[in-house]
Amino acid sequence: PSHWSFMHLFQALRKTLAGHGLRLPAPYPYTGRTFKGAALATLLAAALFLLGYAGWQIAFHTVRHTQRSVLMSLEAAVGTSLFVTRKAEDTAAALFPDRVPPAPASAESILPPGSHLGNHMKAPIRVNALPYDEGTGTLTDAARQVDFALLQTVLRLGLDKGRILLLTSDYRTRDKDTYHLQRMRIYLPPVGKVAGQGAASPGEGEVKGPPEPVFRFMNALAESLDIWADRAVLTESPGKLTLAVKGVLTHEIWLETTRDVTPPPAPADPAPRLTIVLNGMGVDAAATAQALDLPLPVTFAVLPFAPQAAATAQAAHEAGQEVLVAVPLETKQSPFVKAGPGEITTAMSEEDMRILLDDALGHVPYASGAVNHMGSRLTADRAASRRFCEILARSGLYVLDDRTHEESLLYAEARRRGLPAWRRTLRLNEGPASEAATLSLLKKAEETARAKGHAVVIGNPDPQILAALKRWSEERDKAIRVVPLHLQPVEEETLTPEDIPATAEETPPPGH
Repeated sequence: PSHWSFMHLFQALRKTLAGHGLRLPAPYPYTGRTFKGAALATLLAAALFLLGYAGWQIAFHTVRHTQRSVLMSLEAAVGTSLFVTRKAEDTAAALFPDRVPPAPASAESILPPGSHLGNHMKAPIRVNALPYDEGTGTLTDAARQVDFALLQTVLRLGLDKGRILLLTSDYRTRDKDTYHLQRMRIYLPPVGKVAGQGAASPGEGEVKGPPEPVFRFMNALAESLDIWADRAVLTESPGKLTLAVKGVLTHEIWLETTRDVTPPPAPADPAPRLTIVLNGMGVDAAATAQALDLPLPVTFAVLPFAPQAAATAQAAHEAGQEVLVAVPLETKQSPFVKAGPGEITTAMSEEDMRILLDDALGHVPYASGAVNHMGSRLTADRAASRRFCEILARSGLYVLDDRTHEESLLYAEARRRGLPAWRRTLRLNEGPASEAATLSLLKKAEETARAKGHAVVIGNPDPQILAALKRWSEERDKAIRVVPLHLQPVEEETLTPEDIPATAEETPPPGH
């Protein structure tokens, strides 16, 4: 039936065209039996197809154009609405300068009732004592105002300098206006303790706040910004604060609460410092329990895709221990030897590396730094190491180079990027796998710490290493401070101009 329907349609088309002086050859079977008929039928089918396709394209582009016009109209309407809203807020602020917005019922102020942080903080400041020109509208001075508000917050809460770790400080330019983009990590003490001291007693000017240290710091910073940098916008995300001025990011702050198992020593403390890092954690729950029982500050380097990764990181953080993410990096033996799931390779772009690092951090909560797991190929590649250090900087992580081979560039590239970085001094898995051999290596690490002022020791959570650490904790040299990695001094003197090549983009402009 479909065949005859087509034939009837074809006959009707022939009659219509014949009325206009155009004659088509006879249809099937004549058409199919001659070359000329077959060619004419093919051309007719092609013409019909092209007409249909052209009609579909015209309809598609018409719909797209209409959709774009509607979206542009909506954006213009939203922009106008925001502009009107801001103007209304400015007018209301001018008419009612003393108005106080009602505080949410669940929010608890960091100040005692009736006090005002502005009066308390501005009184000691002398005229012309500010480190910026208060009347200018430049982005440079606006960023300095944020710096000053942040400093006032630190002073207000009595935070020790050892709790603030500057990750990066980059010069940026926006419309010929130079400013700093700073990233830092702040280790907050438990509420009620200030600078490693005992519980604080409430008194005049004493900060009394919510039980959560992060909320306490955030509220104090918001109050300081309102006084010293009212143009800044404070945004909170889990464990992180961002500050922007005129829509430009100026500060990223990662906040981490501590239990003060090891109060930070004073920056000028001359005592040698030694750091113990247990690498490859998260595989064995029993080894984690033994490590947590050690009467020492121990840095846990957790493999992100190990079976017990998240539980190990959580337990270490709750015990007041430092947590690193052990990032699997490509080896020279790849693809025959893999560093593990989520391996970052030399050929990856910065964006692909960032995706894998974000995935790894999702499995290792409370990680404040990163150490390479394997990586003999990637850490020997300057461009790949540079991309890797850039994503570490943007993730708020400092760096430990395990030095799995002598040609590793990870430490040098991290320092070139401006990140706090350290190198492994000694590995506890070298030599015989015995408790006595490990004790001998720990004594050697003590000698290095006394000679250089610092040492970083890395070992796997093997039974003989854990047993040796427990014994060493009882008979070690108590004059040497055992500290988390972030409390180690950064080795500025180990770098040479060849390690940190200067580029035009990184050279600060004159006057800064």
